[in-house]
Amino acid sequence: MFQNIKRGWEIGKATRKLVFQEKNLMIYPIISGIAVLAEILAIFIPSLLLIGTSLQYYYILPLFLFYFVVTFTATYILMAMFIAFRSVTAGNKITMSQAFSQVKPYTKLVIEWSLFYSVIIMIIRLIESRMRGISGIILGAVLSMAIGFATIFVVPVILDEKLTPIKAMKRSASFIIKNFGKSFGGLLYTDLYSLAIVLIGIVIGLVGIFVSTNTYVTISLLLVGGIILFIGIIINYLLSNVFKLIVYDFINHSKVPKGFSKEILSNAAKNKISHNNFMQPPSN
Repeated sequence: MFQNIKRGWEIGKATRKLVFQEKNLMIYPIISGIAVLAEILAIFIPSLLLIGTSLQYYYILPLFLFYFVVTFTATYILMAMFIAFRSVTAGNKITMSQAFSQVKPYTKLVIEWSLFYSVIIMIIRLIESRMRGISGIILGAVLSMAIGFATIFVVPVILDEKLTPIKAMKRSASFIIKNFGKSFGGLLYTDLYSLAIVLIGIVIGLVGIFVSTNTYVTISLLLVGGIILFIGIIINYLLSNVFKLIVYDFINHSKVPKGFSKEILSNAAKNKISHNNFMQPPSN
């Protein structure tokens, strides 16, 4: 297990080098940044506000619609980014409009996934609203972690296999279980790398609040800290998702991105799943 984590870490480092060479990919997480941040707020903030209270039924529909819109937007943009990345690493770079046009055939599947995911999140919120104190917090955290774990590879699965939500989540969960070590190692690297950037932004902001005595300096430091924090979030979104796609494509399709070391992938991951069980990724 430790060896797999170490190898996954190496894939994470190689992913960072590759992504930073293709800076055009940054535009996708920047576009999706607001939606992703909104999704995080939508998932966690309500759980804190509703602990120990009953969720009023007239809030359910607006909240559900909010979850759906944010999930749909984030998933749609992420698919476009995956298509663009595959085209770049295949030596056939496409424009952003071309990437989004290739996502259009998946619109129905993205809608189905967004509805399914939103229902799950709503159920978790409703359960939390009926519980009080630490038990509600723990249950919400456990359920959120379980859903997050099971859906790590959902978007690549939908993109390749065009599966319905439940089947896609089952396939994603199966994939992460079989390849947990290398997946954990790579995601650990991407998370720690971006966390270091986020912490720099936080520290600069805290200096502005608690150390600076000049209003203009304080505002400037808060602005700089906020920008750095946002960059850290964007980098995490980009690195973690590209890492997932690289591992997924290599294990299922033996694909090695252009400029990527095949040796690193070969040492960390073996093709355990027959290619006949998977659709080949759409040509870009």
